[in-house]
Amino acid sequence: MMGIELIGWVATLLLLVGYYFNAQKKLISWVLWMVGNSTMLAYAILIDSYSVAFLSFVLVLLNVYGYFSWKR
Repeated sequence: MMGIELIGWVATLLLLVGYYFNAQKKLISWVLWMVGNSTMLAYAILIDSYSVAFLSFVLVLLNVYGYFSWKR
């Protein structure tokens, strides 16, 4: 169980670091959010939390949109 919990913590750390870079208006924030939300999606599926999995999936789509919007 500790390995699965570690996945959740890694996702949380990636998302928090993404917020930090977003506050500095850095494009890398969107990449960190994509990776973090994808990791959270996998974690949510592993723990059978399908509402969180759905939210993470939608957030990944929004992260992709945000990345390309900021890149322009």
